[in-house]
Amino acid sequence: MQISGYVFLAAAMLVAPAASFAGLHDPEWPPPARFDHAYSGKLSLTKLPQAKLQKACQQLFAKYGLKDTTSFQQHGCAKAFPDSCIVITIDKTYMGATPAAVLRHEVGHCNGWAADHPK
Repeated sequence: MQISGYVFLAAAMLVAPAASFAGLHDPEWPPPARFDHAYSGKLSLTKLPQAKLQKACQQLFAKYGLKDTTSFQQHGCAKAFPDSCIVITIDKTYMGATPAAVLRHEVGHCNGWAADHPK
């Protein structure tokens, strides 16, 4: 009887929406729905190898006086302005994160999603 409960729980986890697990350790980590749409301003996109991305993001943040939130496992960064946004992403899949998923996440920041990633 006990095992069937675990099987049910495992089955429920498999069919649960992936968004329910979105967060820091989710390589897809999409933005909340209200920020998950095409960016309407001018988007400047740079794709870099993971080895160069952290330094580029640190330079972007330093240039605009932003708090440096970069980390070794960072996949991208963004700086939004009123009518434009600068985005830097990985150029190929890294640790399960695809360039498309990282771009989606960063465009969420361009659309107003705060850096502390509120839901």
